[in-house]
This record gives sequence, C-alpha cells and structure tokens, in this order.
Amino acid sequence: MKLLFACIAFLAAFAWSNVNLVWTSFQFQKGYLEIDSAKVCNVDTTYVNCLQDKGLVYYSTLDTSYIVVFKPLITKIELYKVLSQNEMPMTEDKLAKVLRYEFMKWQEWGIIKMAKDSAQRLMDRIMPETANLSGTSFVYKKVCDEDPSQCRGTVFWGGSESIPEEYVNRLPQKKVLLNAESENPGTTSLKRESRMFQGMAKIPLGTGYKAFDVNGVYLYQGVWRGEFKSRGGAVFLKFDNGLTAKF
Repeated sequence: MKLLFACIAFLAAFAWSNVNLVWTSFQFQKGYLEIDSAKVCNVDTTYVNCLQDKGLVYYSTLDTSYIVVFKPLITKIELYKVLSQNEMPMTEDKLAKVLRYEFMKWQEWGIIKMAKDSAQRLMDRIMPETANLSGTSFVYKKVCDEDPSQCRGTVFWGGSESIPEEYVNRLPQKKVLLNAESENPGTTSLKRESRMFQGMAKIPLGTGYKAFDVNGVYLYQGVWRGEFKSRGGAVFLKFDNGLTAKF
C-alpha cells in the first residue's frame, strides 16, 4: 500500500514539475462522516467565507499560503497552493499536515460530528498515505478501514495552472495572520482585556468561552472547569460574561 502511494506521489510530482500549482482533493464516501448542517456556516470567525450549499473557502491559519475548500454536503476537501519560484512539487510535503489541522478544526467547531479521539485516529490512518500527493484526487471509503488495498488515488496528468476562479472569487479579501492588529480589530481589545483580567473575580464554573490565538483568530469553544490547558501556543479565552484571559 505504501509503495503504491510512493509511486503515485513520484508520478504526480513529475507530472506537475512544470506548473506552479500544488493541489489535492480528498473526499469521503457518502455517509462515512456525519455533518451537522446547522453548524456549517455558524462559525464564529471572520476569516472564513461560507455558503450553505457550497461550503467553506479560506486561507489556512496553519499556513496562509494554502487555500482550503471544504464542501460539507459531499464531504470533499480541496487544498491549493501557488508555488513560489524556487519551490518544487516534490518537496511539498505539507498538504497532509494542513489537511489534518483543518479536519480537526472542523471537528472542534462541531461541523464534523465525531469524537476528538476518533477524528485523530482517522487522521492517523489517512495522513501517512496522502502526504506528497499533489495533483491527486483521493476517495476514502469505509472499506479502506478494513482493507487499505481497496483504496486508490487518481493522478491527474494535466490541468489548469491556477486555482479555480470560483474559489478565488470567494476567498476572504485579507489573510488575517499577516497583520493581526489592522486586519482583525478584535486582537487589540483582547490583549487589553487580558491585562485587566488579573484583578477580576474568578470566572464561575460552567461559564462558556471561545478560544482565540494571539492573532485574534477563533479556534474553538468550551466550558470553564476552573483550569485551562492550551492545545498549542498561547491563547485568549473570551468568556460569555465578557471577561477575557490569556493562557
């Protein structure tokens, strides 16, 4: 199985060595994932363009050089990146990392109805086989869980050298991570409020909160249990009662 995908990866890289676009598409068999349609466009963030029938389009917050397209109605994921002059498709190994990162974000947002540990195990099964597959379309079926040899990626030997116009037209106007202070006005107030939090009363247990990264980009939500451990770097928690704290 791994040898097969290694061959596909090499052929895909060779086929696309003369173009400047890295891309992949990953689709789940109909019914494999359960999607909460009510939450598809109910995302508390300013950096995602969402249409209920067409899904989400935005720049990945893991690396804003990647464009993320998620079509929940058909559970299809597409990633695009325009290569710089010195980049080569064969060295582009970040597609799987971005896909995993965004998939877990959709799980945290509640769009994908799946327990976190189940989502992580699914990504563990998939990601080693999908790395370095630029120019490849992959469909993951339930049978893949029991017999990975039944799954195949399809290599496209030609195509456009640009991102589909539909997605370009739907992209947010700004990449929010480039200049957080000016492009996301909420960042400044979050920082100011976090300094004020030191002398404030304790947050009551059970208070809801939303977590933001240091750029003011929404990450996930939760309920205050008296303590907090960040899932990554420093984050701000904005509580339902209006208070904000930095962790």
